[in-house]
Amino acid sequence: MMTDTRSLNVNILPCPTWNKLSVNRATVDISSFSKEKEKPQFTLNNLGPVRRTKIRAVEAEKYADSLSDGIRREAYIAGKRAIYQEQHFQTGLGRELTDFLLENVDEAEIYTVPEAAEVYAPVILKWEFGKTGHSASMQVIHALKDSHSTFLIFTKSEKEASGELMMETKVILEEGATVNLIKVNLLGDGITVLNDTGALLRDNATFNFTQMVLGGNKNYVGCFADQCGDNTIFNINAGYLVNKDHLLDINYHGAMRGKNSDAKIFVKGSLSDSARKVFRGTIDFRKGSKGSKGDEQEDVLLLTPGVINKTVPVILTEEEDVDGRHGATVGNLLPDMLYYLGTRGIDSKAAEMLITRGRLLSIANTIPDDETVNFINLFIREAFEVNECF
Repeated sequence: MMTDTRSLNVNILPCPTWNKLSVNRATVDISSFSKEKEKPQFTLNNLGPVRRTKIRAVEAEKYADSLSDGIRREAYIAGKRAIYQEQHFQTGLGRELTDFLLENVDEAEIYTVPEAAEVYAPVILKWEFGKTGHSASMQVIHALKDSHSTFLIFTKSEKEASGELMMETKVILEEGATVNLIKVNLLGDGITVLNDTGALLRDNATFNFTQMVLGGNKNYVGCFADQCGDNTIFNINAGYLVNKDHLLDINYHGAMRGKNSDAKIFVKGSLSDSARKVFRGTIDFRKGSKGSKGDEQEDVLLLTPGVINKTVPVILTEEEDVDGRHGATVGNLLPDMLYYLGTRGIDSKAAEMLITRGRLLSIANTIPDDETVNFINLFIREAFEVNECF
């Protein structure tokens, strides 16, 4: 599919709703993206038994596509045409980003986890920006049968940094494999981020996806899990902090094709100043998913009246014997709570930081890397400009 050289359509809602709500898709201006900008410093740690192979990006795309061959692709889902099904190996942001990356990335990387390997220390991929920079990358993680592995993708920069980060990560989990994928964004206020993820799960596979979006100016993030096997498990645990005039646009989607599978999408975050956020969460029961369960929940804390929050929970089903539920909690700090904290010498800004940090650290503390957790803690405190005694 040809793409506009000045913009990309990403995070397409699987079943469109009223256009005036402006949630059916996001359009990203890419006119300023340039490969001529400085590239961030990349480091790789704790590779262990995982094999890393550099390969041409187009060949990596063919490799991932070949592993998803034979999966039935539907023209219609829940009675509506599935506009995102044009993508062979599905991801959250979608086809146009993939096409753009294939035009602009020369080499991709394949990380192969050996059969029955147990890689508990996280393989850490870190990108560190300076004052300005551009990064475009593609990774494929192939977890072989009965393996267990953890990958941490960490991006950070100076606070005033500007530039672009574009990333696509595809994960193939063979029978009985478990992959824990963690993505952490601590980027500066001038960086635009497109961070995409797609996963394919065979029988008895488990994919746990943790995402922390705390930095960046405009963030477009997505994750699509194709649960094509029986007894698969897909978990998302995500947290965000959006302040100033920043934007966060999310698309998380679990599609169950096999029997007795499970998908959980849990998201929590805080919005302040004039921040904007769109969350699309889809639990998708396809034909053949009898006995499957799905649950999606978002918990949003609105810290100031000028924010714009849009939450779009979706359940699609083509099966009778399934259990799907969704919900959203949206609210602000109660005056009584602020008054109580004030009587103990904690002003409103410190109170906002403490409550936000408590919510986000409930996710961050599951990350098996102390340095990353410490960076997250510091980033949250600095975002609220609160004295470190808190």
